[in-house]
Amino acid sequence: MNEVLRALRKMHNIERFAVEPYRAQVRAFPEKEIADRLRAAMANEQEHVNGLQARIGELGGSPSWLGFFFQMAGKSLGFTTTLLGKAFILKTDIWIEKRAVRDYSDFLQRVDFDEKSTGLIQKNLEDEKVHIKRWEDSLEILKGQR
Repeated sequence: MNEVLRALRKMHNIERFAVEPYRAQVRAFPEKEIADRLRAAMANEQEHVNGLQARIGELGGSPSWLGFFFQMAGKSLGFTTTLLGKAFILKTDIWIEKRAVRDYSDFLQRVDFDEKSTGLIQKNLEDEKVHIKRWEDSLEILKGQR
């Protein structure tokens, strides 16, 4: 079980990171459609945080104290990307989400999770794939506005 809790804590930290860029980036988009997509992704990433935290608690664990630092790193990245332009923001978000897909997939292959944890991780993984598509579509919207 220690390996499961360690993996869930790492994922929880990663998700704490993932919420923050969207929170900062939404201000860079006066375009309502893209701003709304960022808000929805931020809410979805927060659902991941909450779900992982609840699962960690159910297994008798507690979140990692490093989560705060992941959150601060996410805030920094979010702020920095807003200085570099809308297309850069969306390309960065695609990169982040592709990394999340890879990380979740790696965890599922490496760790022998219980059924409930596996279901939670698979749901999060599918959500991350939706985010990639959302940011790719948003890049197309931006190209159409030029």
